[in-house]
Amino acid sequence: MGGIFGSKPSDAHVIWRTGRDDDGKKKFDFEYLQLWAAHFGVDYEEWTRTDHDRSDEPRAQHACVFNWATTGGQEISLGDANWTMGTQEKPRTFVEIDEAGVARFKGWSSDAVLDVAELVIDGTRFKLKTVDGVVRELDATALAERPDEASG
Repeated sequence: MGGIFGSKPSDAHVIWRTGRDDDGKKKFDFEYLQLWAAHFGVDYEEWTRTDHDRSDEPRAQHACVFNWATTGGQEISLGDANWTMGTQEKPRTFVEIDEAGVARFKGWSSDAVLDVAELVIDGTRFKLKTVDGVVRELDATALAERPDEASG
């Protein structure tokens, strides 16, 4: 929510910079990201991990997970009963933003890591500007749909 003294540029901002000319400190509204995820039925997760594409140190991560993948496991059979033990669910398609404002966008066939200066969510669209001034836009529905579902 925009502050009474204009501390947040708009209600839809998740990441922004204080000060003029993008020289200020990055600010975050991860609560808005969590509310957005709840509104669209997307899993919202928080964890601390090291993502070596972004840092060699562990960082707090805020993730919107659109699809999960089951990995590992061993099949065990006893008579007619079968079990799979030791499986893990991992995020398959997601948007993950760390505490430094570096975001990872993982799709079905793409993976991008961007240092974000500004991130605004408009409906299902993530509109962002990197610290290098590059402007990009991603429709989150591309992360939610499986490739085989999109074609038919």
